[in-house]
Amino acid sequence: MTQTNMPETPQHEVVIIGAGIGGICAGVKLQEIGIDDFLIIDRVGGLGGTWYTHSYPDAGCDIPTTTYQFSFARKPDWDRFFAKRDQILEYLQDVAADYDLPRRMQFNTTIVREEWDDDAGLWRLHLDTGEVITARFVISAVGAYINPKTKPNIPGLDSYTGVSMHPATWDNDYDFTGKRVGIIGVGASTMQIAPKLAEQVERLDIYQRTPQVYLPKPDFVLTPWMQRFLALPGGSAVVNGVAQAVIDSLLRVAIFTPAPLWKGGARVVDFAGRHAYKGWVRHKVKDKELHPHLRPDFGIVCIRGGAGGQYLPTLNRDNVELVTNGIAEITPTGIRSVDGVEREIDALVLATGYEVFSDPESYKTGTVIGRNGFDLGEFYNTEELKAYYSTAVAGIPNRFIMVGPYSWTGTAFHYFVENAMRHIATVIDETRRRGATVVEVRPEAQERFHQEMIQSGRNLSYYLETRCEGSNTYFVNSQGKSPYIRPWSLLKTYRRATRFDRDDYEYRQLPVTNSGQSVGVSSSTSRALAQSDSAT
Repeated sequence: MTQTNMPETPQHEVVIIGAGIGGICAGVKLQEIGIDDFLIIDRVGGLGGTWYTHSYPDAGCDIPTTTYQFSFARKPDWDRFFAKRDQILEYLQDVAADYDLPRRMQFNTTIVREEWDDDAGLWRLHLDTGEVITARFVISAVGAYINPKTKPNIPGLDSYTGVSMHPATWDNDYDFTGKRVGIIGVGASTMQIAPKLAEQVERLDIYQRTPQVYLPKPDFVLTPWMQRFLALPGGSAVVNGVAQAVIDSLLRVAIFTPAPLWKGGARVVDFAGRHAYKGWVRHKVKDKELHPHLRPDFGIVCIRGGAGGQYLPTLNRDNVELVTNGIAEITPTGIRSVDGVEREIDALVLATGYEVFSDPESYKTGTVIGRNGFDLGEFYNTEELKAYYSTAVAGIPNRFIMVGPYSWTGTAFHYFVENAMRHIATVIDETRRRGATVVEVRPEAQERFHQEMIQSGRNLSYYLETRCEGSNTYFVNSQGKSPYIRPWSLLKTYRRATRFDRDDYEYRQLPVTNSGQSVGVSSSTSRALAQSDSAT
């Protein structure tokens, strides 16, 4: 009798890439379906994702803390309505500890290539050290802002000889006191960094390419009675529910308004919004010559904006200059603007943004290889970004994306990664229930979901792709598409995460023959095997 060869057993049932908010959520939800054999990998030295790496001055959340938390781990005793970085990181560390995740985490580990082995029915994750980790399933939890742009395409950047840093790689040992500093970029990081630096530097030059919208920040200390209210059963959930109801209503308006009415309404909203913001800028900034440079001339909600309460008043300081005429080049000792003026600096802050999940360029060719050589980077860079329920891509078995195309569902990050993980956990659980080893979304199901995104999101697409011209918004990618926002109500997103046709996926298992060859089994066969096993 021929000896039967057992198929290769992966080192882990699931590997989760990323130990931030998404990775922590994934670890919790996997345990809920009975999976304890998982490993969470991160390229940095600790858990927390953004909140581990971003330690710049006054780093914090610009979303109320009542919404910025997991539904399964509500925290009533935040110090402030808008929490600071250290307390957010502490919260994530506590949640991870409560669910026994740290012992399943591996840090300072960089995956350079993910390769699917169809014969063995597993993933081979190649590390930069040359080592390989194998897993049955992979969950990418790298987040929405994938890589910081530490090397922006600015002439002369490599010639600069002074101190340089990005908000994601902040040097807390550097003393800014009395220094001359240049900040390139005026987004969410700068609106927090600039007011703090301005208090201690000799001079602060802020280089703006595109005007942003800086909203009031109604921050305050959460008093003991507020914390007691939030600690009541359902207290925090009710407050969060109010915020979700507002967002849900806005999404419904965007989705269901007839196109002609939506286009007309968009013009009215933009006109009113720009004029209101014009008054806000006039109120906060004394220098009248700056006012035109601070007002956007595109749709008022084309850019995310932010609660940057102290940023605009910072421009009133004598030691702060806003430079809006463009950068010609960076010199060894400073920055030369287009008008020929060179401003010497001691330190350069590159607040130049991130590679975002909705950008095709964020997916590098040769890094994720699926079945029959399917290359995710090549697919996304040559076609539109698409994924079934924003999580699964046809051609890539047993791999899921927690933040994929059309994944933003209107509230804080925690909400949509929880929804994504509810779907992912359901698919993995169904695969195991059927006695299958491999699961892959069907191409027709992926395309059906993608077409629904296009049809449901036509109003949003019109606004973002037409009225946002010139805004440099990350809501629109280099392909001219806007696969960022899920054009569904929050209730629909929540329900459909688990209420979907299970046969939108194909399930296979890899039985072993006497010759030792693995043979794929169709979904119908795997269901029959699962029923047979159950009957036995």
